Amino acid sequence: MSFSTPFSRWAIRSVAACFLSLSVVGGAAAEVIVGTGTLVKKDNYGTETEWGKDVSLPREGMITRVMDGTYGFSIRNASGERVADFLDPQDAVGTKLAAGDYSFEPYVCTQHRHHHVEVSVKY
Repeated sequence: MSFSTPFSRWAIRSVAACFLSLSVVGGAAAEVIVGTGTLVKKDNYGTETEWGKDVSLPREGMITRVMDGTYGFSIRNASGERVADFLDPQDAVGTKLAAGDYSFEPYVCTQHRHHHVEVSVKY
């Protein structure tokens, strides 16, 4: 296969430039990470179970989406200290978080003792 015509060489160079520009732009793209928190309280047994997926931010991030968390939630840092509390989950959207590790703890109401929150953070 020969690429001797000027159009063929131009087309190959254009495609190569396109891939190169996409790889450079792709390297600077923001990442989105999703953290979760679930809390189940069993009053009859006096037990409480919580689990979830923490987020680890290599640089400052911003909360872009919150799902569930009907009764609100807290954000805790790696030391377990509360860094933010939200009664309305949507109030968290736009909140900036410094680089570090965070967990999410949903609030439960007196009637519904099992709640979940899912938080998307862009960095």
